[in-house]
Amino acid sequence: MVVDYLSLFLLEMWSLCLNMAPFLLMGMFVSGLISMFVNSRLILKHIGSKNFLSIFKSTVLGIPIPLCSCGVIPVAATLRDAGASKGSTVSFLVSTPQTGIDSIFLTYGMLGPVLALFRPLAAFVSGIFSGMVINSFDDDLHHHLLI
Repeated sequence: MVVDYLSLFLLEMWSLCLNMAPFLLMGMFVSGLISMFVNSRLILKHIGSKNFLSIFKSTVLGIPIPLCSCGVIPVAATLRDAGASKGSTVSFLVSTPQTGIDSIFLTYGMLGPVLALFRPLAAFVSGIFSGMVINSFDDDLHHHLLI
């Protein structure tokens, strides 16, 4: 009986890994493209500082990209390694999996224009909010460590 539950659990875990793998690979592919074709100076210039404009740009960049919550992780790690601030990285992580151009059109087709507009707006607000919170705590932690 316990063996049946254990084998069922392991089978489900393997199934979950297999279902996530294509999305992780897509995220790694996009990360590779960013590493190859996007200059780190460009990232530093636009989303490298700890200010509102950098968070705004990161959120706006993340909303139309069709990456799921699995695929966005390697892309965000690449952005962070290239010099994106913590707040910008988190705003990208929060806003990107909520929407994408493809899901906005699907939402419009299935649920109508109100929800099709609400989804990117909610992604924008939550991305901005989360980035600002991270930047404020990051400043506080840095300030307290210096004291």
